[in-house]
Amino acid sequence: MEHETIYTPEVIGCLELGWGPGWLSPGGSEDVRELISETDVAGKFILDIGVGTGGPTRVLVQEFGAGQVMGIDIEQSVLDRAQTLNRVENLEDRISLQRVVPGKLPFPDAHFDIVFSKDSFVHVADKVTLFSEIHRVLKPGGCCLFSDWCCGSPPYSEEMEGFLANGMNFSMATIEETRRHLGEAGFLDITVKDRNAWFVDYAIRELEAARGAKRARFVREVGRETADRLAAAATRRATIAKQGHLRPTHLRATKPA
Repeated sequence: MEHETIYTPEVIGCLELGWGPGWLSPGGSEDVRELISETDVAGKFILDIGVGTGGPTRVLVQEFGAGQVMGIDIEQSVLDRAQTLNRVENLEDRISLQRVVPGKLPFPDAHFDIVFSKDSFVHVADKVTLFSEIHRVLKPGGCCLFSDWCCGSPPYSEEMEGFLANGMNFSMATIEETRRHLGEAGFLDITVKDRNAWFVDYAIRELEAARGAKRARFVREVGRETADRLAAAATRRATIAKQGHLRPTHLRATKPA
């Protein structure tokens, strides 16, 4: 069945308006730096799953010296945008992009040093297969390093139910479910950092900006109606974070050597 594009050029434009060119989720470079703070990526061959428009990948290469990155996604729209931004930064020889279909990864066993992702696994319903495939394509001793939008346990608030039904095809798991799926796939040394407290503060500041300092620019660039929708989305993220339902999380796991 043909995948229906979620990240249309219009959606990409709105997300990048709030988070910057190349970024389709919150936190930016600061969040990537925190995620990889205990991992040496210099010179490594990295698979970025759900590369999106490529902001995190460019941080890996430009700031931390990743050797070669293969970025994959299921939507051509985001890959086209990533390619444009990579070209501007003269990174086409360091970052390769490939469109894939959900399911088995199109790479041989023991192929990558690191598998990385920023806030993309929230779109994957079959996380058991996902982590098994990541384990397969990693070299022995390699690590899976990712952030994801995890959730608290139900029952959920009205605001959280609205977030889950926002048309972005989210399939969220709790932190403990994610940890268990990694273990079942064969990973060891699983470390978890619940970023809810950080995100509550971040989301409140983001909301204040959407209503205040950034509002005039939003209205000018996308119109009043869309600016209002961006502020409403920021309000909902701040609310469900404070409720404990939305729990952005950093995870790291190692394939046994």
